Amino acid sequence: MIVDCHGHITHPHVLRRFPAPPSLGDVDGIIEDKLAAGIDLTILASPGGSGPLVPVPGFDHDNQPRDALRAFHDWLAGVVSARREHLRAYVYCHPFADDAALADAAATAKLDGFVGFLTLSSAQGEYLDSPRAAGFLAMAADAGRPVLVHPGPKPVAATGITDYGLVEMVGRYCDVMIGMAAVVLSGVLERHPGLCLIAASGGGALAQLADRIDWAQRPPHWAPRAQWPALLAPGAGGAPPAAPGGPGGGGPRHRPRTTAPASELLRRLYVDTTADSYHSHQANHAVFGAGHMLFGTDSPPLPVLYGKKLCAIRDLPIRAADTEAILGGNAVRLFGLADVAAEVN
Repeated sequence: MIVDCHGHITHPHVLRRFPAPPSLGDVDGIIEDKLAAGIDLTILASPGGSGPLVPVPGFDHDNQPRDALRAFHDWLAGVVSARREHLRAYVYCHPFADDAALADAAATAKLDGFVGFLTLSSAQGEYLDSPRAAGFLAMAADAGRPVLVHPGPKPVAATGITDYGLVEMVGRYCDVMIGMAAVVLSGVLERHPGLCLIAASGGGALAQLADRIDWAQRPPHWAPRAQWPALLAPGAGGAPPAAPGGPGGGGPRHRPRTTAPASELLRRLYVDTTADSYHSHQANHAVFGAGHMLFGTDSPPLPVLYGKKLCAIRDLPIRAADTEAILGGNAVRLFGLADVAAEVN
């Protein structure tokens, strides 16, 4: 069974009122095209919630009314129910949602057809290491559902970029990368060891930061030069500065908020395969392992050639069992799709 963990959909009223790729409303056409390529099931969501996927005048993505989000999820539940053999859905939830909105999201996640949450990698100038995200992360951990961390309409990493093509294809990838690195360094994964976070956009360049993130956690360059050999010895993992907060020390901002090495915590994350790069897939396989990679297309809205997307995974120099895990096995396990897989197989 092949599962696409990353697809999108938009409510018809959004397509009528705001600019949006028309493919976001052609669910049946997408299912048909994916089935022709061998993709059995897609998990859908909207990073815009009840609104558009892009910033538009007159719509406040950060303060969506609860009744609008309920109406969106009711509609989404109906879409999935009518095509249950081929669709599941994520519950949209803003990372800084208040208690009432968090309760709504938790209740929606228990409804048939919903298998996880989608939240944003950044919002309102902050990432998921913000104290304002603590409520959402605790709720998701308690719910025991995976979270697809997706760049939002206004990613912080794209601040100052005026070319929207650059925002979509580069800024959003960087936003996920920085957002997930911030989560790793925040201590969230130690406070909630069962929290399952899936980085969209292939995690950006997270796999290339596996060693460097340890330096962000415990920067050895703030220690006296004489200590460098010990700090850089194999397995040392860096160390706190010799004199935190004092002259020549790292200062309070460099005091670790985690006990495990950051690179070890990083490997608890999951990444999708929406980054269209053979080298990115290889790096993710080397760092996260096949068990933490999930096939994803980001389609709709992206005009993906599904056969080519599948070949990008099948052509990797990895074991057949790893390929099967990435294409569907991991999703079946994480999202509880064993019943669907049994029917397909």
